[in-house]
Amino acid sequence: MKTHNYSTCSAILLLVVSLFFSTFVAGQAMGADPRSPHAAAPSQAPARLVIRRMPNLGVNVIVQLLIDGQQTATLGYGHTYHGLLTPGRHVLAVLATPRSRSPIPWEMPLNVQSGQTYIFTATGGPSGNLVLASGGF
Repeated sequence: MKTHNYSTCSAILLLVVSLFFSTFVAGQAMGADPRSPHAAAPSQAPARLVIRRMPNLGVNVIVQLLIDGQQTATLGYGHTYHGLLTPGRHVLAVLATPRSRSPIPWEMPLNVQSGQTYIFTATGGPSGNLVLASGGF
């Protein structure tokens, strides 16, 4: 009966695992559908979203940014949000905290196109509520 030392067995085991892993990865790559929803098509590139906070809102006012009903960011004095959006329809909403004139966020729909950049400024609206205005300051 032939015996092997510990390092030989470890090397053989490592070789077998490496070959198995390489075969598995190669099989996955060969079987991948290039049109799968996870493959990034050039026409479906994300869009950039920039939300600036107007300085005249005050030092103690925090802007809560919600995208599609999900809290996305909090913008304090002097802060700007930079993010990506998938193409399609989204709803942007902002709410001033801690003391808002309205407990309901101001909302706007946005039809996002691939590769575009959307820039808004969180500022006081005509009624004194927080709104998103197009463009920057």
